[in-house]
Amino acid sequence: MRTQNPAHVFVHDHANTVIFEETQTERYLEYAAVVAVGQKASLATTHDAARKFVRQATPLQDQLLEISQTSPNWATKFWLPEMYMRVRIPTPVNSNPGYIFPKVKFESKEEHIKYTALLTSGLLEYKNQIDTKQVSREKSTGAQKLQMCMEQYDRVLSCYREPGVGEDTQIRKQKTHDGNEHVLVMCRNQSFILHTRINGSLVSLADVEHQLKKIEEISLINQNNATKIGACGVGPRDDAAYFWQDMLTVEQNAKSYEWVKSAIFVVCLDMEDPIDYGKTSTVVDKEREFVLRGHHTLTGHTSSLFGLNRWYDATIQLVVASSGVNGLCIEHSTAEGIVIINMAESAIKYAQKYFHDRKAPTDIRNIHPKSLTWHFSETSRKLLEKQASTFDELANDLELEVLVFDDFGKDAIKKWSISPDGFIQLVMQLAHYRTHGHLVSTYESASVRRFGAGRVDNIRANTQEALEWVTAMTCKTESKQRKLELLKKAVKKQAKITLENISGYGIDNHLCALFCLARDREEVTGEEIPSLFLDPLWSEVMRFPLSTSQVTTSLDIPDCYLTYGAVVRDGYGCSYNIQPGQVIFAPTAFKSDRRTDLQHFKMSLAAAMRDVKELLSN
Repeated sequence: MRTQNPAHVFVHDHANTVIFEETQTERYLEYAAVVAVGQKASLATTHDAARKFVRQATPLQDQLLEISQTSPNWATKFWLPEMYMRVRIPTPVNSNPGYIFPKVKFESKEEHIKYTALLTSGLLEYKNQIDTKQVSREKSTGAQKLQMCMEQYDRVLSCYREPGVGEDTQIRKQKTHDGNEHVLVMCRNQSFILHTRINGSLVSLADVEHQLKKIEEISLINQNNATKIGACGVGPRDDAAYFWQDMLTVEQNAKSYEWVKSAIFVVCLDMEDPIDYGKTSTVVDKEREFVLRGHHTLTGHTSSLFGLNRWYDATIQLVVASSGVNGLCIEHSTAEGIVIINMAESAIKYAQKYFHDRKAPTDIRNIHPKSLTWHFSETSRKLLEKQASTFDELANDLELEVLVFDDFGKDAIKKWSISPDGFIQLVMQLAHYRTHGHLVSTYESASVRRFGAGRVDNIRANTQEALEWVTAMTCKTESKQRKLELLKKAVKKQAKITLENISGYGIDNHLCALFCLARDREEVTGEEIPSLFLDPLWSEVMRFPLSTSQVTTSLDIPDCYLTYGAVVRDGYGCSYNIQPGQVIFAPTAFKSDRRTDLQHFKMSLAAAMRDVKELLSN
């Protein structure tokens, strides 16, 4: 074990995000023009609003500059409430992503519990490394290696999202290394506390496994009497808040709720999984199995199976099923993918290393888990039922596909002197254009962790250059040379906007902050909102029918991917895992919305990959 590095700083030690004002409206208009083509909308009023905005935004910009002098990160101050805390729709499917771990074969219930204990202990070990500053300081990718803010590591296992009416609250838990810590365990829709640190000392792997066995035994006895408390956070956020308002009038419920909120993370022990995941001898079989595992991780296959054996307001839910399906369901407001991937891969390696260790444990203490007690009024029961019904509608409506594209991957793309991420982003633009005949506002997270408390800005791949290229690619009379020229132009623009965003010069966070300030000023003083924010095209530019994210995992941990739902009803979510010899896409949509065609989009992704390869190879 490495010794603590006293110079390893995890706090706000970075410069505040840049406020860049000179070309924001011009760049906004570039994206608005692309969206307008798809909407068949006029840009006249938008251009007029943009001209006025330069004058109207001056007091807002001055106010933002003042805020930036005292805020750890002015962008996150506005971004977090707008992106998460004030959003009122349910978090499952709509917001919480799933991280599908490599599937494991369990020969018995004992192996299921042992592997769960190993993953749990692996996460606890990683948290201990975070708390003692032993996690290596990350540096940015690219030519200039800059140190990254590590605050998200501090937060990922120490935050809880508490529902509130109108706006949720992100609770920061107290850290204690000389006291007690615990995790929440859900088993057969019942809630338990598993002790992980007692009087400052971490409990052993054997102690974790022992407590899990006891929890499984108790849950089996009481399974027919369990009220599905896991429905407490699966509906609209205001309903979740009203539920807890009613529940917390009972003292025992308040005590149990404090145990939940202070838990490091949640373990979801899914017993008796009846799903047949089938064989994986062909790519088609593998994709089908990936889809089933994704549904299990995201929704537990509805409330009829494991969907409410969860606690969706917790940042990290470790899901381990008797079938060998395992992974994380993540409340996304606390941290970005790379932080969670690094933590998860550490736990997976720990579990894989010791799973086949047959040594009998000798250090078991007589530590008993705690069953949580809940008392429900008629009002709270109705709110649980209402949320469960909403959740089932969402879970059943989720359409998930997986494309395991193994013609080529990162290695080949690099040989063409193109960024693999930029390549995939343009492929998705082409796939969307072929599916729908136009481009839409596209979201790709760009980490701004080179700034203190930085989260993300948005790389918008739907550029004018991308539109020109995809139009040429679908024109039978356009020459290959012209298509290649336009591709190179689009690639260059994609690289430019990527660098702008990670360097703090993106437009989305800045415009979001100005919009929030304008809205607040109108509410307080009645001051008129700038016309740009009232323009009909504004809402379309700021919604994302194509929400994308690169979530690349390590080569030495195969058989895994990340996925999430579309962020708008008529849109697609599309994560992608870029490996040396393959790319795993996980596109999603909603079945009930006929404006999407997920099968066509999936096929278009594969075709676009091959077409771009042919273009570059020739």
